Amino acid sequence: MLKNLKINTKFVSIIEKKKYYIEKKIIGLTNGNVINGLYKFSKLTFKTHWEGFDNSSKLIGLYEEQVQFKAVDLQVKYDLEYIVNFGSGDGYHIIGLLKNEYFKEGLAFEINKFGQENIKENLLLNDISDKVKIFDKADFKIVNKNLTRIQLKKTLFIVDIEGAEFELFNKANLEVFKESTLIIENHDFLAEPKKVGMFFDFMNKHFNLEILKNGSRDPFKVSEIDNFDEDEKWLMMSEGRKKNMNWLIFTPKSYDSNA
Repeated sequence: MLKNLKINTKFVSIIEKKKYYIEKKIIGLTNGNVINGLYKFSKLTFKTHWEGFDNSSKLIGLYEEQVQFKAVDLQVKYDLEYIVNFGSGDGYHIIGLLKNEYFKEGLAFEINKFGQENIKENLLLNDISDKVKIFDKADFKIVNKNLTRIQLKKTLFIVDIEGAEFELFNKANLEVFKESTLIIENHDFLAEPKKVGMFFDFMNKHFNLEILKNGSRDPFKVSEIDNFDEDEKWLMMSEGRKKNMNWLIFTPKSYDSNA
């Protein structure tokens, strides 16, 4: 409504404005440190190159919590050591997992130049610049140059590339990722149905599939935000998604024969 009235504002709603001011409070409270959860002790510059206010949930450790749990669960289950993060954003996942020593090293791919610089800053903040190489657009040729076949067997891909997953994970690149474990954010609503169908037909030949759905968050387990009112706590949980989304967990069928 505000934009339709041509009133100069960066907010599209009262809720968004409220989330902005909550985020400012959380940044001040945490001083940019993740204060809870599996990524605790990692640090962020709290800069973003996308619309939305997700720093609150990141700094209190609950952002994409189900993805955090699944990444660590897969690491333990399959003794994984390396991360390839296509669509790294600000580096939240790859930094949180490396800072807390769930994985040893990683490759971060981020197409946005500002995002790449932000990842560099966040790596420096966390004193793990030597553990991550940063690249531009997701590219399996680069992955193949930096990781051996033995390393790829111990690699977790975390993928958030806004629908490009349906073209990138194909027969031409299969040799690189066929023995790796994959967490892919599903953007099927951004792609042509035919491409989505072909992608699942192809992937199901080589991988077992688990659908990881978004889930509940519990802001009441984070004592540092006890003094916020309940409305503010629940707004912190919002990641700003426009619809229900899920993640595709692919594990190689070869794991079954090795079990």
